[in-house]
Amino acid sequence: MFNIILLGPPGSGKGTQAELLVKNHNFFTISLGEIFRKHIEENCTNKTFIQKYIDNGELVPDNLSFALLEQFIQNTPKGKPILFDGFPRTMSQAIFLNEMLNKYHTKIGCVILLDVAYETLLQRLKERAIIQGRADDQDDQKIKTRMHIYAEQTLPIVRYYQEQHLLYRVDGTLSTDQVTKSIEFFFDRLL
Repeated sequence: MFNIILLGPPGSGKGTQAELLVKNHNFFTISLGEIFRKHIEENCTNKTFIQKYIDNGELVPDNLSFALLEQFIQNTPKGKPILFDGFPRTMSQAIFLNEMLNKYHTKIGCVILLDVAYETLLQRLKERAIIQGRADDQDDQKIKTRMHIYAEQTLPIVRYYQEQHLLYRVDGTLSTDQVTKSIEFFFDRLL
């Protein structure tokens, strides 16, 4: 099974590329952000707890993230490759993911990092706030908090996956089609 991780800062295009990868390669997608938003929409038990962290632009604590993630992994159709959209975001999450995948006799095949300049990210998030109405994209302070968390907690895992020779960088400022072609280029070399 060829599982992949799609990394990048908020607004880098992870969601768009994840949709295309699912369409083109039949991945089972796990997006923790999407899982959290669904829990909020469906008024689940942890709604208020999750909402508080998202509204402040912060990461939901690992214990809840891990429990929800493992639940989704267990429900993945057997033998179907998984695309992790925006997870892991911290070293503890990366280590947890490796250990959990080992438990299910699978592993990560590659990690794709969408590189995008800060100014471009701000512009994209503002546009997304208007189009999708996402609260976490509408406030400058929340955006800065999310970017700070990304720089402090997520960038170290880039080195972690680079040292394992799993990391592939893609220029996320290119058009959607060009980014997709760059990702497909990596896939062709790996498969």
